[in-house]
Amino acid sequence: MNKKTYTVLFTIISTIVNIALTLSIIVALMILIAFVYFKILGYQELSSAFLIALMISFFVGLVLGLVVFTKLCSWVIDRFNLDQKLDPKALGHYLPNGKKNPGASKNAEEKKPKTNIPKSPVMIDDEWARDVENGSSQQGHAPDGEGDTD
Repeated sequence: MNKKTYTVLFTIISTIVNIALTLSIIVALMILIAFVYFKILGYQELSSAFLIALMISFFVGLVLGLVVFTKLCSWVIDRFNLDQKLDPKALGHYLPNGKKNPGASKNAEEKKPKTNIPKSPVMIDDEWARDVENGSSQQGHAPDGEGDTD
């Protein structure tokens, strides 16, 4: 199997897991809110506060499902070394920002050619400026011919 096949298979499986995980988190939050509302607080009928709490639990469940899914995908990719088997573009979608394609950064540093930029070919006419450029000039000394009081 090639990278494209692995990527398609991983995407299908991860989508199914994401939907199941998010739904289970939403249902668990709604059951928790219903339990607190009816059993602990002792209310008998539905109210607008209960319905608002259910809506909030839906949105919190979506966000929490996204966070847990990202952590889970990151763990699965690291655990089973899928970064070499999946397409790098797909890895960027499943990994958090700090871990975008971790295997590529090591290879990029090794393959990166070293550049050796020569100094500017512009000739320096002034001897003092040339000494400053080379680092051989002493601080506080004036250029030749200027300021000599000997």
